[in-house]
Amino acid sequence: MQWTVADIQKHADMAADLAVVDYNMENKEPPILSVEEAIRKSSFFEVPSFIQPKQVGDFSEGMGEADHKILSAEACRGS
Repeated sequence: MQWTVADIQKHADMAADLAVVDYNMENKEPPILSVEEAIRKSSFFEVPSFIQPKQVGDFSEGMGEADHKILSAEACRGS
């Protein structure tokens, strides 16, 4: 991590350009770069409870009563 303090933006940019970052990749697995790869590798993280929205109603009941149903779906994001 680098912190740059400067009197003007130009000086901050000049200092940031001089930064050298060295990553130690020993004993590290390659990064996971897609949702599909994360699923294949079972790489998930727990969402903190304070981020989860409060549940309103019963999802299964609402879907069962819906006039229109989504039988299957797939979502893809470009990288």
